[in-house]
Amino acid sequence: MLYSKSIQRFFIACLMIFNGSIAAAPFGSCPSNAFLMQDNTAQLYGVNLVTGDYSLLSSDLGTTNKINAIGFNFHDNYIYGWGYEWGTLVRIGDDYQATPLNLINTPEVNFYIGDIALNENSYYFYKKGVDYGLYKVSLNVKSNEYLQVNKVINGQDLSLNIYDLAFHPDNGFAYSVDRLGQLHQINVTNGNSVMLGQTAVTGVFGAVYFDVEGNFYISRNTDGFVFIIDIAEQTPQATFFSYGPNSSQNDGARCAVAPVIDESIAATTDYGDAPDSYGTTLFSNGARHGISNIYLGSSITTEHNANVYPKTDQDDGITFVTPLLAGSDSLIQVKATGAGYLNIWGDWNRDGIFSSEEKLISDKYMDNTTEVFLVNTPTSALNGFTWTRARFTSITSIVASGGVANGEVEDYRVLVTNSGNSQIQDTPYYLAFEDSWPEKGDYDMNDVVMLQNSSLLLTTSSEVKQIEFQGELKALGASYHNGFAIQLDNILPSNVDHKLVRFEINGVLQETSVIEEDTQYLVINITDDLHNHIQLTENCSYYKTEINCSNSSQMTFNITVPFITPIPLEQFPEAPYNPFIFAHKATYHGDLFYHPGRTLEVHLKNKIPTSKADTSMFGVADDVTQLSANHTYQTNNGLPWALAINPGSQESWKHPIEMIDIVQAYPDFKRFIESNGNTYSNWFSQSKAINAKLY
Repeated sequence: MLYSKSIQRFFIACLMIFNGSIAAAPFGSCPSNAFLMQDNTAQLYGVNLVTGDYSLLSSDLGTTNKINAIGFNFHDNYIYGWGYEWGTLVRIGDDYQATPLNLINTPEVNFYIGDIALNENSYYFYKKGVDYGLYKVSLNVKSNEYLQVNKVINGQDLSLNIYDLAFHPDNGFAYSVDRLGQLHQINVTNGNSVMLGQTAVTGVFGAVYFDVEGNFYISRNTDGFVFIIDIAEQTPQATFFSYGPNSSQNDGARCAVAPVIDESIAATTDYGDAPDSYGTTLFSNGARHGISNIYLGSSITTEHNANVYPKTDQDDGITFVTPLLAGSDSLIQVKATGAGYLNIWGDWNRDGIFSSEEKLISDKYMDNTTEVFLVNTPTSALNGFTWTRARFTSITSIVASGGVANGEVEDYRVLVTNSGNSQIQDTPYYLAFEDSWPEKGDYDMNDVVMLQNSSLLLTTSSEVKQIEFQGELKALGASYHNGFAIQLDNILPSNVDHKLVRFEINGVLQETSVIEEDTQYLVINITDDLHNHIQLTENCSYYKTEINCSNSSQMTFNITVPFITPIPLEQFPEAPYNPFIFAHKATYHGDLFYHPGRTLEVHLKNKIPTSKADTSMFGVADDVTQLSANHTYQTNNGLPWALAINPGSQESWKHPIEMIDIVQAYPDFKRFIESNGNTYSNWFSQSKAINAKLY
């Protein structure tokens, strides 16, 4: 008796009900962790790609044989793979039991390469050889081809020495890397493949994955190293990412539309906090550790991503017992909790990189001990503030970046000096600007938001030998193009030792001078146009002022300015000094002045403009500046166009979202202004804010 395909599908569905496959519920969500299936008796592991940490999910999947070619199905939240015991496709739910499915036209061979497409509910599997090839199985129960095997192309025409493949989250192509390290793009519609380039790594990559950003991860069987590849690059290169589990008889799967960090659950990773040029954030493949019972000091902090300086972690494992003097030995005390290996780097040339030549301590074994180490600061070490990084983990021979499964990373900002110098660390300030001056504008105070920190290097006689600034652009809610600069009032630019000035943006040394020419007082010009340093995400008009728009850091700066003749501390201006924004040349900046260029400046209340400011703009519209009385940049009721906020022990200050008046977001701000700053001095506290109006 002949049955139609629809009747066949009905019988298959009934069979699935009776054999228990329907009883297994799908996974509850699209998980951020990857799945790794391995061993001759299938075992399923969960792998955190960020750190390489892994854990056994199940050692009993209902079979004594292998399961391979696995893929996570975004369409129903089940794992599918090839069950060697049954010679067919199996489905795995949250009970971790494999249920065989009755395929139509099943090939008489087992498979170890496969994945599930995201743009269609179909499983693809592959085996090299003229008798095999690339196959497709629909997993859509409403399809006329449900569970039917169709060959896309034979394994001679598509002849690849690969061990796993994964589908990109957006473009519909599958990708793999062969043993020679060649990256392949596969069009599963017709079976055509394109070799995209040599990734610079070789080996058997038995587990490969994508994340929602389109990053491609490949895991090497022999050592477990996980590499990341940007397939959009013209010459895609594999970069070491984390120390994962070595494996065999294995295959990987992951929900490709999930980020690698799940911020909906508690953080389980420790990051450093040095500037991102050192490899700190996940985006920069920063140093990171899965939390465990191995760490430095007495405690460990966790975060979903790094707190980049000037935000810092509560590190407590390293103590610099003696100053770091160029050409001398120094003492460093290290407290270790648990057993592991200590590695420490120091950036002596201040190039924003921890190189292998700058390693101070290498694989020093410690086991719940506190030890003091003698380290040498080379004679060539540049004077000024730099960074050290300590990593403590059970793994040996690690580098200064990348993920490991356990331990802790601690970054320390340190001062390298010649004998007799000391430092003063200033408090970080949030600087918030409204760029509609001299008109009040929307007064959301988010046109430019900058986090600024500074430090002074002092001589033995308490004279300022050097000043260093660090900063991060926190928001740019401006349609106008603005530059950002800092004036040191009463400090002469002729006293700057230009040969030793150092200027970095995003950790990259800048060739352009940061010292502005032809000014009465010293002006440090960080940029003429802040818009040049950001990239807006899709559907976002501004940077970090709109809900659901990017919160990733895109611009940081570091500036060192030494002086020829040290300046007595009592004659030096006080932090936050005189930061200001100014209009970019040849760009529209409102109907009042149209194209004012550099001559339009917006300063903190009662701060003086630079000698390049056009003073004829004062007293126009809402501005009531009286230069002769040092009554500047304010309205008739004392409202400023710029704020300097020191949150103290608070972790951060949050600026208003787009088009929300700061008075609406922080109701006590108006009272603070009306009292001339005598009351409501904590107006900026989040406990005093309408948090729904903050970014």
